[in-house]
Amino acid sequence: MGRRSRLLHGAALSLLLLAAAAHAQQTDPGDAAALNAVFAKLGQKALPSWNISGDPCTGAATDNTNIDNNPPFNPAIKCECTGGNASVCRVTRLKIYALDAVGSIPEELRNLTALTNLDLSQNYLTGPLPSFIGELTRMQYMSFGINALSGPLPKELGNLTDLVSLSVSSNNFSGSLPSELGNLAKLEQLYIDSAGFSGPLPSTLSKLTKMKTLWASDNDFTGQIPDYIGSWNLTDLRFQGNSFQGPLPATLSNLVQLTSLRIGDIVNGSSSSLAFISNMTSLNTLVLRNCRISDTLLSVNFSKFTSLNLLDLSFNNITGQVPQTLLNLNSLGFLFLGNNSLSGSLPSSVGPMLKNLDFSYNQLTGSVPSWARNSQLNLVANNFGADISSNSALPTGLDCLQRNTPCFLGSPKSSSFAVDCGSDRPISGSDNSLYQPDAATLGAASYYVTGEPTWGASNVGRFMDASNVSSIIYSSHQFLNTLDTELFRNARMSPSSLRYYGIGLENGNYTVTLQFAEFAFPDAQSWKSRGRRVFDIYVQGERKEQNFDIRKVAGGKSYTAVRKQYTVPVTKNFLEIHLFWAGKGTCCIPDQGYYGPAISALSATPNFTPTVRNAAAKKNGSKTGMIVGVIVGLAVLGLVAFAAIFVWRQKKRKLSLEQEELYSIVGRPNVLSYGELRSATDNFSPDNLLGQGGYGSVYK
Repeated sequence: MGRRSRLLHGAALSLLLLAAAAHAQQTDPGDAAALNAVFAKLGQKALPSWNISGDPCTGAATDNTNIDNNPPFNPAIKCECTGGNASVCRVTRLKIYALDAVGSIPEELRNLTALTNLDLSQNYLTGPLPSFIGELTRMQYMSFGINALSGPLPKELGNLTDLVSLSVSSNNFSGSLPSELGNLAKLEQLYIDSAGFSGPLPSTLSKLTKMKTLWASDNDFTGQIPDYIGSWNLTDLRFQGNSFQGPLPATLSNLVQLTSLRIGDIVNGSSSSLAFISNMTSLNTLVLRNCRISDTLLSVNFSKFTSLNLLDLSFNNITGQVPQTLLNLNSLGFLFLGNNSLSGSLPSSVGPMLKNLDFSYNQLTGSVPSWARNSQLNLVANNFGADISSNSALPTGLDCLQRNTPCFLGSPKSSSFAVDCGSDRPISGSDNSLYQPDAATLGAASYYVTGEPTWGASNVGRFMDASNVSSIIYSSHQFLNTLDTELFRNARMSPSSLRYYGIGLENGNYTVTLQFAEFAFPDAQSWKSRGRRVFDIYVQGERKEQNFDIRKVAGGKSYTAVRKQYTVPVTKNFLEIHLFWAGKGTCCIPDQGYYGPAISALSATPNFTPTVRNAAAKKNGSKTGMIVGVIVGLAVLGLVAFAAIFVWRQKKRKLSLEQEELYSIVGRPNVLSYGELRSATDNFSPDNLLGQGGYGSVYK
């Protein structure tokens, strides 16, 4: 018993000592006050898991609990305690992540001077990023991404010389990047995409030689991409949707450690070759889309790119043939070479992973290889023969979408068409158009032609970084500014290029009506409302809208219909409507890989008196004629019957008037009923028979 008593006594003493030690650890009073003020102003509450007995630096705030990607610990802090048993704890980490905290950045944040990690991303913070941020000189990781901050980026950020990662993406900043960012010599990650910046990149950024990740898409950066980018230690670079000029710097060839390179939308300047990518053999993703590249694919030995999974060189001026070595890559799964000037025939084989291939809008000829049967292959607008649709490996109707052999050339079959994009059933619109369903699954390199055919569609592109994004989106919300809410329930979305075609139209001028409504971004003070969908609109090859933002046109409102109408000529019985993503808009709101054009409905109606009926009208012509004939016949019979009744009633009325006139002269005769006659003649007894008259027997 004595030994057991001593053990219990020792255990109790240990617990008392631990409790005393825990009680001795206290949050720095200045930190506690600042933290309480920040939470109060942003509408947040401390969690009991780390705010035990009202002291912030307790529980999960000081143990080994991981607060990253841990929803139960949000908002959350981490503390470091120094000074032994009577230690003082300082707040070193603060996370208020994706909680829709609303307001400006609290002034009291400047008092949390021990912070090394601050995450206020995915909220609705407004106003400027205050200059006092530069006083938090211990900061290593800082994120204000996806908020509504505005104004210039403060130059005081250059004081945070220990900073390793900085994110200010998806905000409303303005102006150029401050040159003081060049002081951040330890910076490895910089996220400034969709942030609102403009102007050339500062030359001082050349000192950021430890940079590994730079996301800088969807701004308005100008000039050329600086040569010094090639001296960085980059593994991930994104420069899409800016206003850069060509050519691409040759120094990019030094970035041999890159695993992901995405450059796009070089607006003008000199052309570039593909030579600079020759040694980037570690690439998994390579996007050089719409970059004014003039070269051949044979200038690069693609057999060395053994890790390449996605290659997008679309919308350039690449000539020559498609090399067999490119298609044979074992890891390649997505290949986008559309809108170039490729010629010749397709290679005879492909690698085991390559299932999505876009060669649309080139000059390819020849036959379709057998491997097409197991792939998504887009060959729209090439020079294949009219018999291409007989190839069972491809969806039907491709012959109607070739360059020089469109269906019904010179023999129009219709004069209008209307499509409810993404819908699975026809809908009658208030404009008296019957909108056809458009529920076909269009993948990364797909096309579709209706059975008549009167219209078709083509889609190209992959939603980058997306786990599961559908190209057809749906909302049950009520839509404003329209009498046709049902038309807007569905929309078709594309990550790159979406085209609709009118096939076999009678030549002449048409009114093309495109209808849109944004419903991915709610009208609320939420980080999800910070998304922007931006794209260009082309009709018959002419750009009608640049940087078209559905929500902006609708006055900043979602669930509001927007109509765009254009008068365009149809000269070869063919109409093309093209929605093109030029790298603009947010990439990752409300989810990763959510961007690109979207459309709810479209129609084309003639501005002339057509001489042909639509295919649908012809198909139902006999039934319609029969119904119309029956209705007309019944109407004629009804009119004849009505006329006969009218004449009979008029004659009857005339006779009645003549009879009344006679009665007025000779008096109204006595009229007896049959019963009265029988009674008076004793049931026509022979005893009462007087004889025979001109109208028969006469009784007394």
